Amino acid sequence: MTELGNFAEVAAEEPFAGVSKRSFDSAGATVSEYRFEPGATFPLHRHDQEQITVVESGELRMTIGGEEHELPAGGWSVVAGGVEHGITAGAAGARFLAVVVPRRGASDEFEVSDDG
Repeated sequence: MTELGNFAEVAAEEPFAGVSKRSFDSAGATVSEYRFEPGATFPLHRHDQEQITVVESGELRMTIGGEEHELPAGGWSVVAGGVEHGITAGAAGARFLAVVVPRRGASDEFEVSDDG
């Protein structure tokens, strides 16, 4: 079976101030498009799934397992399940895709860190 769509047709959520998220699920993954206003932050958190992040525009500062990394447009990261990570957009904001494998379910745990 083939499915087609457009992120512009998916309702957006605002999980944190200055962060817009649009998502869809396939049989094996959750794919999300994030748009961050300049300096917006997705706090430190962890989940059981692997997360692949691909920066489409702008720049991100990712904290992964306690280490900071700068990701420009075209940059990507793979974070193993269970590893604490967080994201802050650069001065111009950012747009990126996050692919979570396996797909997230309604009962999946998502833990925001106490200091995040």
